[in-house]
Amino acid sequence: MTGMFRQAAWLARSLGRGDLAPFTDDDIRELAESIGLRTVEAGTPLLEQGKPVAFIAVIQRGDVGLYYRSGLRRVMLQRLHEGDVLGDVPYFCRTGSPFSARSLSEVDLLHLEDEVLRRLLYTRPAVTQRFLYSLATRLERMQRRLLEITQRDLRGQVATLLLNETEEQPGEIHLPQSTLAELLGATRPSVNQVLKGFEREGLVRLSYRRLEVVDPDGLRRAIS
Repeated sequence: MTGMFRQAAWLARSLGRGDLAPFTDDDIRELAESIGLRTVEAGTPLLEQGKPVAFIAVIQRGDVGLYYRSGLRRVMLQRLHEGDVLGDVPYFCRTGSPFSARSLSEVDLLHLEDEVLRRLLYTRPAVTQRFLYSLATRLERMQRRLLEITQRDLRGQVATLLLNETEEQPGEIHLPQSTLAELLGATRPSVNQVLKGFEREGLVRLSYRRLEVVDPDGLRRAIS
């Protein structure tokens, strides 16, 4: 199996459940001939707010931040991880990107350009169904996350965010507290106060620009 065939198989898995739209070997082979692999350094702009998007990319390694700028103020909206899709909503809607995107670390991207995407979507029904499933799944997850966050006090909101970022497992989050505060629309001092409380309870460990979740069960109890 060639390297690009393996990349295409990974991309197919990242786009959703194979039982809903199984890929044939021909689907994977054409995908392998169509995708590009791009590696970018931390801090590289990937999307610009208000500008059209002519590609869709899936993050194979690294983290990408989504930002919204209003005047001189820039707010981080979301952090994308391995397996997340970048650019599909504005691409399919044919609108300018509602946000800017920038790599937070070195990032490997598997990307499909406009001409390639059009051909695949018109000729490979499984590819189209996987993209639809991917979009619907992320929309449902975003709606659920908004409901979870807005219906809780700040302590519950912080706990929910930490569990989302670590997929409810022990793990590290390499983000400054100011960024965590931006993701919640809260102030840094108030988020810091909650995190210090979690640290005293043994739920997290704090250090410079890094946070370690050590007791996910404790964080889940903090939400209820």
